[in-house]
Amino acid sequence: MYNAQRQVNRYYSNKVFKKYNLTYPQFLVLTILWDESPVNVKKVVTELALDTGTVSPLLKRMEQVDLIKRERSEVDQREVFIHLTDKSEMIRPELSNASEKVATASSLSKEEVKELNRLLGKVIDAFIETKEK
Repeated sequence: MYNAQRQVNRYYSNKVFKKYNLTYPQFLVLTILWDESPVNVKKVVTELALDTGTVSPLLKRMEQVDLIKRERSEVDQREVFIHLTDKSEMIRPELSNASEKVATASSLSKEEVKELNRLLGKVIDAFIETKEK
């Protein structure tokens, strides 16, 4: 599983995101924001299953290259919201099919991709269940 993940990440980095100087984790953040923007940092942390200490530097780098904008809540200064920028909106159409490009490169059929996703979901659920015990 680890080697497969590394190869997929390498493919994304070298073939799909290189043109945009984008990393895979940055793409995942943008994917969340393309679905719903603005969102608070807590939602990104939860959706990516990462800790705040990992997400904060990622968001800082994204803000430095104008992919996102962070704003503190007017109601609660502890809460930070993440917004898309014109730049991240501009690259959205070109990256909307990134997952399909990777699926095609994997040489798996649609049915096999579906089955792989089901099995990976099962593995993830098992680890979450084990963690909660």
